[in-house]
Amino acid sequence: MIIPNASKDFLASQIEERRRAARQGVDLDVVGLEKGPLSIESGVDEALIGHALLSEARRAEREGYDAIVIDGATDPGIRAVRELVDIPVTTGLESAFLYSFSLGDRISVVTSVENSARLIKDRLRIYEFQNRVASIRFASVPVLDLHHPERTAEAILKEARLAIDEDGADVIVLGNTGMSTVAKVLRKRLEVPVVDPAVAGLTLATSLVHMGLTHSRHCYLPPLEKDVLGDAFSDWEY
Repeated sequence: MIIPNASKDFLASQIEERRRAARQGVDLDVVGLEKGPLSIESGVDEALIGHALLSEARRAEREGYDAIVIDGATDPGIRAVRELVDIPVTTGLESAFLYSFSLGDRISVVTSVENSARLIKDRLRIYEFQNRVASIRFASVPVLDLHHPERTAEAILKEARLAIDEDGADVIVLGNTGMSTVAKVLRKRLEVPVVDPAVAGLTLATSLVHMGLTHSRHCYLPPLEKDVLGDAFSDWEY
């Protein structure tokens, strides 16, 4: 699992949660990026992680990992990483919605901040999932503040309740993988399924490996090789 930011504190706060979510027999490593923003909450943040994310994905394939999970709920870099590597690649939002479709007709996302909500809206438009979306709400809690579990849970719970009561949501998808620590609390207090994108991405990746499947090269074409200029890309090769 690649957490697509460079925050060591955020990485440390998530590792055990991810390992608890792994199925028995799954050897899971959770890594962050060496360089980049400390959280992913905007289009600028997503652009800044591109090189580091691709390099980490390429390293994972070369070191013999069976699958990659991009541990983010705005699905940063998903097409690029699938173009680059041959092993299965999953991510949080897409995986969460694929599972949610079997749980209810109308799905609402509750994410951290408005910037992230807009990124998620764009991503769902690309996936053509809009006709199943009841709403996309945000709890106004920045990613790096999600380590306050009680405050985080109450803020997310408020928006999730509005999504159910006012927007007609049958299922709640958490719109940030850093919300994993409060997912259990939310499930106890809400009468609809609550889908954790981090667990969804990991579970789908494990299933794809078990089924012997990976992404189609008819869809995710390998990149055309060319020179890449600039000191920042001195270590790059296709």
